[in-house]
Amino acid sequence: MLLLGASLNYYFSKPDISLPRKSLAEFPKTLGDWTTVSEQKIEGRSMEILQVDDYFVRNYRNSKGETIGLYMGYFKSQRDGKGIHSPRQCLPGAGWVAVDTSVYNMSIVGHNPETVPVNKFIMGKGCDRQLYLFWYHGRSRVYASEYWNKIYLIWDGLTKKRTDGALIRVNNPIKGNTEEALKTQTEFIKLFYPLLKEYIPD
Repeated sequence: MLLLGASLNYYFSKPDISLPRKSLAEFPKTLGDWTTVSEQKIEGRSMEILQVDDYFVRNYRNSKGETIGLYMGYFKSQRDGKGIHSPRQCLPGAGWVAVDTSVYNMSIVGHNPETVPVNKFIMGKGCDRQLYLFWYHGRSRVYASEYWNKIYLIWDGLTKKRTDGALIRVNNPIKGNTEEALKTQTEFIKLFYPLLKEYIPD
């Protein structure tokens, strides 16, 4: 029993496996017809809370003048209280409130399975509306649920010695109807989705 306990303690105390990946700073600033027009930094208290290892926050614009925001945040390890913060807590603020929330099955050609669950939030402030799609990504999984995220972290930490992963969030204003904004977002996501494996290891 002592030997078993010592062996388990040694196994669980070993650091996570670190796989090769590109820095998110190298992520393309031009995606099809979309070009980066601004980039933000997370500073001070916000970064102390977030503790993300690699990230970017960008706004892209296309030739039609449409804009889309893209955030990617990657964690090398999610142990000892460090991990992805759910946008469910972060999105509300500055007068913005959730108007509608649901899980959307997004189609990704070539992905197995071809549809992946992502969170779909419509945020409102007065007459303004913003559409957000966001999901957890990494370790060969794409999923919407923060509860499954916790379960997968425990399981993959035990079986793979990995707790790395990322949150991906896309947003754009709803100027016509929600379906038009959703179509614009999903077409934009299709442009960068095949690149993700270079920055977020499977």
